[in-house]
Amino acid sequence: MFGRKRPGGSGGKATLSRRAGIFIGSLAVVLTTGLTGTTTASAAGYYEALFPAGETYRISQGPGGSYSHLDYYNRYAWDIALPANYEVTATQAGTIVRSDWYGTSGIEVMIRHPNGLCSHYIHLNRSFYEPGDWVPQGRIVGWSGSTGSSTAPHLHYGVIDCNTRQSLPSTLEGWTPGTGALLTSSNYKA
Repeated sequence: MFGRKRPGGSGGKATLSRRAGIFIGSLAVVLTTGLTGTTTASAAGYYEALFPAGETYRISQGPGGSYSHLDYYNRYAWDIALPANYEVTATQAGTIVRSDWYGTSGIEVMIRHPNGLCSHYIHLNRSFYEPGDWVPQGRIVGWSGSTGSSTAPHLHYGVIDCNTRQSLPSTLEGWTPGTGALLTSSNYKA
């Protein structure tokens, strides 16, 4: 599959250091979630923007937006005004759990993260990975588009419960940008 890489291989100290960092980060999330009982994404992890570092795009509809972000599945989602066929990157490392056409979502990608939640990318023109593939934060997982129930090219993104697809509160780049806000990415490719 295009761009497919598996973790592991050569790397020596770098690989050991990365694994230690992932373990410590995952342990901190588990302990924080266990002590507070909180499972929202904002308490369980930091999500970077979903396009390459240094670029800025407008939020065409933020959480609670009056056009389509009012229900259980979309309440805390963002629509980002990306042009068609633009790089969409993973906001955190994780395992692909879905990567295909899904009803009115069109082509979607769901990534399960170490905190137990999924990031959800909708209306893609193309996805590059298969369920079970592991992707690092910053890896290109698809191209933006206008598939499914979409009126123009954009990316619909949110953090969701992996089992129920319930939309959950979260942040991008450490804040919650609203409709009309400009979001600048610090998400470097892996």
